[in-house]
Amino acid sequence: MGGGFSTKKLKFQLQQKHKHMNNNFYNCISWRAYQFLLISLCFLFSGPIVTSQERMASSDEREAELQLSKNGKELLLEGYIPKGITEFEIRIESDRNHPVSSAREIYRDDPNPEWAAKNFQKSPLDTRYPVVDVALELGMDGVCVFEEEPTGDYIFGGPYFRDSSPLKKEIILPSHKLEHWENSLMLDHTTPKIEKVYLRKTFPVILREFTHSFRLLSEDWSGRVSLVVYNDDKATEIASAQIEKTPIVSKKAMELEKMKGGPVSRERLIAALDLVIADGLRRQNNNPASPTYGSLFAFYDVEAKLHRTSYWNWASTQYVKMVLDAIHVPEIQKLYNKEELIASADKIGRNILKYQVKEEGHPSEGSFLVIWMRRFHSYAKWIGTSDSGVMVRWALMPLYEATGDSTYLEASKYWAVKKAEMLDDFDVLPHFYRYDEDLFNAKILDETGWDPEGHAALYEVTRENQFRESGKKFMDKHMKVFQREDGLWHRAYDWTTKENVETMRMTRGSGWAMEGLLAMNRMYPDTIYLQYAEKMAKHLQENQNEDGSWSFIFDKDPQEVSVTEKGTPLWSLLFYQLYEATGKSEYLQTARKALSWCLENQYTGPDVEAIGGLVGSTSHSMVGIREYFPSSCAYTTGFFGMAILEELKVLGSQ
Repeated sequence: MGGGFSTKKLKFQLQQKHKHMNNNFYNCISWRAYQFLLISLCFLFSGPIVTSQERMASSDEREAELQLSKNGKELLLEGYIPKGITEFEIRIESDRNHPVSSAREIYRDDPNPEWAAKNFQKSPLDTRYPVVDVALELGMDGVCVFEEEPTGDYIFGGPYFRDSSPLKKEIILPSHKLEHWENSLMLDHTTPKIEKVYLRKTFPVILREFTHSFRLLSEDWSGRVSLVVYNDDKATEIASAQIEKTPIVSKKAMELEKMKGGPVSRERLIAALDLVIADGLRRQNNNPASPTYGSLFAFYDVEAKLHRTSYWNWASTQYVKMVLDAIHVPEIQKLYNKEELIASADKIGRNILKYQVKEEGHPSEGSFLVIWMRRFHSYAKWIGTSDSGVMVRWALMPLYEATGDSTYLEASKYWAVKKAEMLDDFDVLPHFYRYDEDLFNAKILDETGWDPEGHAALYEVTRENQFRESGKKFMDKHMKVFQREDGLWHRAYDWTTKENVETMRMTRGSGWAMEGLLAMNRMYPDTIYLQYAEKMAKHLQENQNEDGSWSFIFDKDPQEVSVTEKGTPLWSLLFYQLYEATGKSEYLQTARKALSWCLENQYTGPDVEAIGGLVGSTSHSMVGIREYFPSSCAYTTGFFGMAILEELKVLGSQ
């Protein structure tokens, strides 16, 4: 062993050496001690010998290793890369992509699946939604792998990017098109299923032992991570590890759940408001490379465990007003850093300002891009000629007052002045401008009645009559074609044919018309606007469900059309405002009854990403896609929080 080494040879060499030892050394060691030394050495070298070369060979043969650990929103990788490898790729596969959700899915509890299937016949296209739930890093892109070789083309990166490319078994999801959470992959609905989606990033080998941490977008993350190397363009996985799904428990949510069924105390209201604020913060789009950086994701899809639609700019605004009012509540000041909440709201405002139309002479000059409307087969930019007012009311003017930044005031004034000019050109101001098609939409919905909110917000701060007067001009023209004598509004009006669409009695849509009536009352107190507001309120009072909620269509059985989780908190807030305007206790009772339903149905788990919101399942769950799939909504969160603040105000005055 060890290159011909033997104990006989060692013994002979030692005996020969002994013969030549000088007398001093010989006198120091007795023959018996010498025999002991000889036997010990023979025993020592009779075992296996590991040379330095063998040690190096052992090190070279060490296989790749990978260990994962998760701490909150940190995913820590610790690994070993064998010698001879100069670079390697980390791949991250989230369990949220098993499976990848689709716009053409029909919910298992959809009461009318035949209608949904018929609707899908409008187009052969589908939109699938790969999930990114890891914070994107420089140099990171994605890969989508289909189960079978596909044909045709695809568009990735909607609604912002519209270029198409030919499909392949594996397609690259380029870094500049990747969004946090929901990503859009539009293709033919017959395209094979997606086998897997992963993020990837290449690293150089500096030391063979390495560590790296990724920031997760949710504590509730599970998935697989692998190390891959390439030889002649062929990928070889050298190590992998898994984070298994484990329940995440929110102590605050558990404490709030225990309060359900009890009195609506200040303690309970603060606990509920705390979770509402946290829900909004979780929704924020914190991808600095995103075109809508700072906005809130309008919807959380409970089934797909996915935040959706960061490009509905107006849907973030109610949260701004709510949180900027909440920072004045002493208990909230102890729970949150005031400046951080203002900064979060300011990010929403900055995103809105980016998308104000300033093209001189443009038909919608001064108005804001309110949404990219999406269907299962398309996206479209809507400039809110009759929707921008709520963005001024709920976000821009509150931010001006909170920050003192005159940019918000000037943008709001610009909208109001240009809108006043538009009013001279139309009998009724169109709902929105279809930017890519260069035309105003023909149909105007009753929901546009909320627009005087912006005029009232400007007037209350500046006291300039021009804003009040243009608000009146808008509302009077609207009421001429929408207002019914019984207090309800027609559902829609076509300004090109001058035809009405009869009222639907939609709770949410009626509520947005009510917003406008109450806004007008703030500028013109105790006039016809308040009279019609009370007429409309009576319909809602007469049709409020026993538990305090309203049905999606307020005069229908909730078993038939579902409870509206969006309309109920909105109307709770509106009845608080009506109580403030009139002093009539019946409105306070209605408001409190609705708020009680919201408090009892506030989501507390198990999905931590939905905690604090109100989850609903209606034909408008996510407005335009995935009907009836359970979801929560950003503007619902805002209205719910504002209703809580109104109740705190009432309690404080008693």
